[in-house]
Amino acid sequence: MRQQILGLAVVASVALVGACGGGTSGNTFPNAGSTGAAGTTSAAGTTGAAGTTSAAGTTGAAGAAAGTTGAAGSAAGSTGTAGADGGSTGAAGAAAGSTGAAGTGTAGAGAGGTGGVVGGGDITKVAPTTGCGMAPPADLTPGQLIKQTIVTSGTKTATCADKKCGPWGPWTREYFVRLPAGYDKTKAYPVVIEGPGCGGKGNNLYGFANTFLDTIIRIGVSPSADASSIHATNPNQGCFDDKDGDNSVDWPMYEGMWDKLASTVCFDKNRVFAGGNSSGAWFSNELGCRYAGDAKHPIRGIMPNTGGLPDQPMYKPTCTTAPLAGFWSHGTGDTTNPFTGNIYAMNRILPLDSCTPAGVTYQTAAFTPFAVSATDSASCKKYTGCNPLYPMVVCPLNLNDHSGHEFVVLPGWPAFLKVFTTAPLLTQ
Repeated sequence: MRQQILGLAVVASVALVGACGGGTSGNTFPNAGSTGAAGTTSAAGTTGAAGTTSAAGTTGAAGAAAGTTGAAGSAAGSTGTAGADGGSTGAAGAAAGSTGAAGTGTAGAGAGGTGGVVGGGDITKVAPTTGCGMAPPADLTPGQLIKQTIVTSGTKTATCADKKCGPWGPWTREYFVRLPAGYDKTKAYPVVIEGPGCGGKGNNLYGFANTFLDTIIRIGVSPSADASSIHATNPNQGCFDDKDGDNSVDWPMYEGMWDKLASTVCFDKNRVFAGGNSSGAWFSNELGCRYAGDAKHPIRGIMPNTGGLPDQPMYKPTCTTAPLAGFWSHGTGDTTNPFTGNIYAMNRILPLDSCTPAGVTYQTAAFTPFAVSATDSASCKKYTGCNPLYPMVVCPLNLNDHSGHEFVVLPGWPAFLKVFTTAPLLTQ
């Protein structure tokens, strides 16, 4: 049986090339001689060199702007001189105009190499939702975890991994929203989406202090009760649909919930995080895999406790190639959800976060201590040599248990998210 809590989190990078500017060839103008000797033929104009192709813009951490288009080639060369008039049988004199000089393409300048984009914006900037400036829904009382619902439906492909494929729904999904006490409708807050383990609901969440909860918008998501019986693994246990790749019923739910929240409350699209325990940890790993860098529903980072990322093709969703921050905690001796699942998740992300040296893995990486509290600087460690905009922290706990590891998570998540509230990870 997996344990409790879930998670969500976001940018598609854009590869760009500037256009070439080439020279334009001169035209040939024949001119028949009259009578007399053949007119002389003017020499063909020289051919201008091809215009150089503008270089692609330098790619930032999550995608860069396009390089500018090279200038067009110059106009056609001048017309060659016609053959001289002469005898009655003189051949026509040809005149080939010289070819215009090639245009030289100006190299395009890319977006900043340390910036990166989410949905077209600088990841270090606050990206407010359309709900900013609007009064929140009347039923969302700040400081309280309030139940919300959304209706979802979809179709699983004929080759789905679950026991039942084809159309599903409409199903009502349940989630809980807590706005900060003293919620400010003009302030774009970070979002933390949590999920419980199997059997839990979106109000079975970690017991964070209000001093932390009042700095974020908290979302707790319940696994689908309707989908529980058809899961490929752990059927009828109230787990997330975390073993059916792109067919998961959780993706339409996440996207619909994201859109609904963005239109009604104020949060920062560049700081959406997913966290969870056990089944919720699998879900948060998969959300980061699928939605990191997404243009519409981006996730910046994930915080899984236990769980992992499936490595079987039929279970794993399609992953983006965008960078992703992460905070992973796990008992290294856990036999319910082996630590290897999170090692696989981290090793997938390391090259995407430009971690050095090339080919580095969890097993070969260098680390520095990451203090989760004033009294605990040994449980967790931070990868070195990675893109600072996407920090990666791992807490490999020397334990054989499968549990919530509250002693690390409760101080660790706030410590990790605090990194994203100051420069260079956030500038106003």
